[in-house]
Amino acid sequence: MIRAVPYIVLVSALSGVLLATIVSMSDSHELGLIMTVLFSPFVVGFAVLGVYSYIYREKGLLSKRTTAFILLVIPFIASLMLLAITSYAMPDMADMLSKYIPFQAEKTVVIFVSVYALTGIMTFTSHGVISTVVAYFRVYTARIYLSMEKIKNDDTDTRRNKISRWVYDIPNIIDVDHVELEPVPDKGKFPLKLFSSLAFSIFALGLSVSSYIFLNPIFHSSFTIEEAVIVTIILTFFVPVLVIPWFITRDTGAKIKSQARDYYLWNGMKKRLYQGLFTVVIFLSFFMISMYIGFDVVRTLYTYAGYIAITAFLSMLYAFIYANYYYKGFKEGIVDSFNEAKRCDVAVKQYIRQK
Repeated sequence: MIRAVPYIVLVSALSGVLLATIVSMSDSHELGLIMTVLFSPFVVGFAVLGVYSYIYREKGLLSKRTTAFILLVIPFIASLMLLAITSYAMPDMADMLSKYIPFQAEKTVVIFVSVYALTGIMTFTSHGVISTVVAYFRVYTARIYLSMEKIKNDDTDTRRNKISRWVYDIPNIIDVDHVELEPVPDKGKFPLKLFSSLAFSIFALGLSVSSYIFLNPIFHSSFTIEEAVIVTIILTFFVPVLVIPWFITRDTGAKIKSQARDYYLWNGMKKRLYQGLFTVVIFLSFFMISMYIGFDVVRTLYTYAGYIAITAFLSMLYAFIYANYYYKGFKEGIVDSFNEAKRCDVAVKQYIRQK
């Protein structure tokens, strides 16, 4: 599967550039439409990959009946919430969604069909994105951890070690002795705490993206509400690529042993991600600018609230799929790979000493 990912990314990128070029040469050359057709092929590409990953995924922690119930009930609740929102605050949302339904129907039907269709697309796209992250981390994480044992915290470090120091925010004062893993023990149950934490983190980072697009005066003048919603949803599809590595680093308990103190790598990764406080700062900053230059604040907030509801739904769906299907095997695979690489490294060092 790893071999297929670069080709999928390349084809998606070329398709997006081609579509964006065609749109830019037409009469409708709005920035929002260009960004929509530029990013949409990536959703299609990873959804295709997700079909393969869905078929060959590991058995979930929850039973198939329970999983099916959850994947049917959550969209149903989301549809009811969106129906209530469009009835009192966002009447244009139903009209926007009806453009993507190939038949004429009442508002209730349009919303339910749209939410369940989005659930289907998101289910396959999430499998494609998560399985890609899982595959690459299973192959490379052990090597990265072992290479950290050679960090010197000076100009003689290799490029890989310099990148590792930045990604994991390793302080210069720490002299790396070796790396150890303290994996979180499994209880054989669905990791509810992991699910809630991951969903919140995806949601927080998604809000950072949406705040920048919805309330930024530059984008606000170039995007229609419809285009802003579509672009932010597409970008939210790929937010977990930034979040999941942090969580697996935490759950494997990767830490640097040194004479001074132990340094857990996930603490460093956490500092590199957008957090809730930063999201609030972005939101308030652009909100004040929007009020100052006279935007339709009420309409913007209503639309923003609708996007928040969609982001919450997508975050929970992503977190559920990861926690139910990938988390346990992903963690155990990394731990086994690291321990095996560690044993090989020790054996090579002993052989060199004997020589």
